[in-house]
Amino acid sequence: MSPVATPEPTSGKKMYRIVHELGVGSYSTVWPAKDLEKDRFVALKLIIASASLETPETCILRHLAASNSSHPGRCYVANLLEDFKIQGPNGTHRCLVTEVGPSLSKIKLEPSGNKLPVPIAKRVASQCTQALAFIHSSGVARGGCRYVDFHPGNILFTIPDFHSWTIEKVYKQFGKPYKEPVERVDGAPLTPAAPRYVVTPTNPLRLAKIVMKADYQSHRFWQMFVDVITPKVDAWSLTCMMCEVLGNHKLLESFFAERGEILVEMVRTFGKFPECWWKQWDERSTFFEEDGAFKADSGDHTGEPRTVNLKERLKDIRREDDEGHRELGTDLDALERVLERLLKYEPEERARIEDISLPF
Repeated sequence: MSPVATPEPTSGKKMYRIVHELGVGSYSTVWPAKDLEKDRFVALKLIIASASLETPETCILRHLAASNSSHPGRCYVANLLEDFKIQGPNGTHRCLVTEVGPSLSKIKLEPSGNKLPVPIAKRVASQCTQALAFIHSSGVARGGCRYVDFHPGNILFTIPDFHSWTIEKVYKQFGKPYKEPVERVDGAPLTPAAPRYVVTPTNPLRLAKIVMKADYQSHRFWQMFVDVITPKVDAWSLTCMMCEVLGNHKLLESFFAERGEILVEMVRTFGKFPECWWKQWDERSTFFEEDGAFKADSGDHTGEPRTVNLKERLKDIRREDDEGHRELGTDLDALERVLERLLKYEPEERARIEDISLPF
């Protein structure tokens, strides 16, 4: 990221004061900032210059922001408050101004194994389902040209009364920003295109403590869009998110997060892929016969069963603590039936998210 994050980047006459860093993505950095004109906190998402043209993300966010839909999921989609450009040594950067809040990945996945309280986990699952239904109903995903990049890093929590905080309180709760000078390995002077320092993002443990006190605050849904075949991919993503939120593990995972291992786990649970996909998987013959049956000499010495049905996959959601198990109760059986409608290989066989009704 080039050094454009000055204390007060401007948009016309509007001024923003950057107060911390929320995190760094593959093509952007997100900074919590104070809108000095409206006296509120916002998130400034500065996109790298090479990706700062008129992106589908920006166009679609504008489209959703202009929507006057009365859909119940509308209130769970984060608003695009403004977008503008700022000049830096590496070129022109687009800046998206949105509502601010820590992501689900920071709250739940750091430290690893952290579970959300059941009432909050239920609300996350329910509100994200409604948000996706609104996005699909708005016409954004029609025609098979877009999908929502739906994962825990793109789901935001709100912080209660955050706009009433002073900057001093932000530092007290999150910790002060720690600046570390940037140095070249070869000891040569930095070029104008390099930042003079980097900032350590906010402490996820502190964020978690703050948000858990929020109890029933809304969970705003932040979305980023890229080209894909069909919006039905969101149904699969939604199901995976529910398993992570309500349970403690991903629906399908491998120790090294290798694509091949994930594909093996999919076949173990849902059976052989459709033929057009099956033929594209060159490694299939290492593990499976052509009918999808596990090979006896596949090299799998884990001792795990060759097939694992969805109910077995979902057992992690059945929390071991008495309170969690009691709060989920019989909802789990109904949830399993909902997930079965979404977890279909063929996109056209998956239920529309608009038609999904969660049991909580």
